[in-house]
Amino acid sequence: MWNTRKHRRGVVLPAAMLITALAVSGCAAGSDPEPAGTSATVVEKDLAIAAVSAPNSLDPAQLVDGQQMFVWSSILDTLLRKDPATGEIIPGAAESWEYNEDGTQLTLVLREGMSFSSGDPVNADAVVATMLRSRETAGNVQSRLASVTDVVAEDDRTVVVSFDGFDPQFLDNLSSGPGAIGDPATIDEERTATDPVGSGPFTLDTEKTVPGSSYVLVKRDDYWDAENVPFKTLTVKVLQDQTASFNALQAGELNAATVQTQVVGQLDKEKFSIKQNDAVATSFLNILDRGGEKWPALGDEKVRQAINLAIDRDAVLKGLYSGVGIATTQLVSPFGAIYDESLNDEYEYDPEKGRELVEEAGYAGESFQIPSTFLSTTVEPVLTQAFADIGLTLEWVTVPPQQAQSAARSGDYGLYFQILGFNADSADLATTFALDGVGNPRGYTDDTLDRLFSEIDSTVAFDDRVPLYQELNEYVVDQAFVAPLVYVGAVWATADGISYVGEANTLSTIRQFDVTE
Repeated sequence: MWNTRKHRRGVVLPAAMLITALAVSGCAAGSDPEPAGTSATVVEKDLAIAAVSAPNSLDPAQLVDGQQMFVWSSILDTLLRKDPATGEIIPGAAESWEYNEDGTQLTLVLREGMSFSSGDPVNADAVVATMLRSRETAGNVQSRLASVTDVVAEDDRTVVVSFDGFDPQFLDNLSSGPGAIGDPATIDEERTATDPVGSGPFTLDTEKTVPGSSYVLVKRDDYWDAENVPFKTLTVKVLQDQTASFNALQAGELNAATVQTQVVGQLDKEKFSIKQNDAVATSFLNILDRGGEKWPALGDEKVRQAINLAIDRDAVLKGLYSGVGIATTQLVSPFGAIYDESLNDEYEYDPEKGRELVEEAGYAGESFQIPSTFLSTTVEPVLTQAFADIGLTLEWVTVPPQQAQSAARSGDYGLYFQILGFNADSADLATTFALDGVGNPRGYTDDTLDRLFSEIDSTVAFDDRVPLYQELNEYVVDQAFVAPLVYVGAVWATADGISYVGEANTLSTIRQFDVTE
């Protein structure tokens, strides 16, 4: 089984510093595995799961979160992880971490005995090389390292990261792409994009892998925590169609997959276990051109509010998501401290009022192009009709899956439909609304956003930041900078001695799965 040992704090911090370390995660500042007893022998099984998207790249500088993590996080260790049961930040390749007094310097201590699949040791130099390379390389990770001014190795196991100011999202980031560790000896080779040398629990079987379709991985016996890795092989099949995924599950080609609620009853209860999570991500229409630079209509508050009023969220939840989820006008997790249930009443379905606002603003008849991706396919008719109901037109432009991210950042579109998996409230708000956030590609800001992010970035204690995040959440809802639809839930079906153990809003890694006793 995955390491279920109890954790203890690995460092003793001053009171102010302890608060800093808890700022993003709400958990222990650092920890070191401590056996709760004698480890049981792992009964290894083969895990075969479905994912809706293939990795765009396995290069540490180009990593994308979401279900792409099923593949890349099995090959590449991250410095920190998230507990699948609680969502708390826990040790990964780093066994402990500590901030200085003002949060401008973070010291990470690596585990002993880690190695890359090549046999080379995983040391502080490897972490430094990877992080600095990702910071300097244009790609999906770069913006999340923007606050980093320097990374140095104090010794073989100690890494010191310096910042231009406290970055409240950084610890969360280290559990995803920015925390990945590459092999400095090979990281600049062409193979890194498709078959990197990693320090994770698996290596890619290139002979059996069909890029973009099916990824086959094999457990490393020399992995530092191999005794707690319950799977001898991992197969990730890329299946965007729910029916295809269900059929593969029924046929025994998969032993873990999400299924639609209406077909759950078709599964043999003696062969399959069902686990439902009510909220794992937010589906939303991102209004990219909030300043109206290219599409003036989108820079008008009335038009953005009209778009929100045009969406029948309850109907979307029932019709498109089979009732699994929660209707919402917010991006933040419904389980976090920032969530304000009253804001969900801000835009009750009222297309007539929406049409009036569009007419008042003088933009009736405006047309907008928007990328059509595999994520948007099911919701496109609903959004098209919603826009029509308020006197606007949506034109969907087909974009290949591998180009979806670049299309959103290109500046060619003012709108983009996406599903954002919960990482942390602070990280998700910054990603979408901060000046340099990847969800804000046109770099929109205003006086209120500038003030709030400035205060957030200078407030070390998380409890003191909560009111600021709440104000930010209320402001972006009021300004209608995005049009959320629902918190998307998920129903996981598992078979053949496999269990789904994810309880919280965690990243998509195979640590969400375990073997049954």
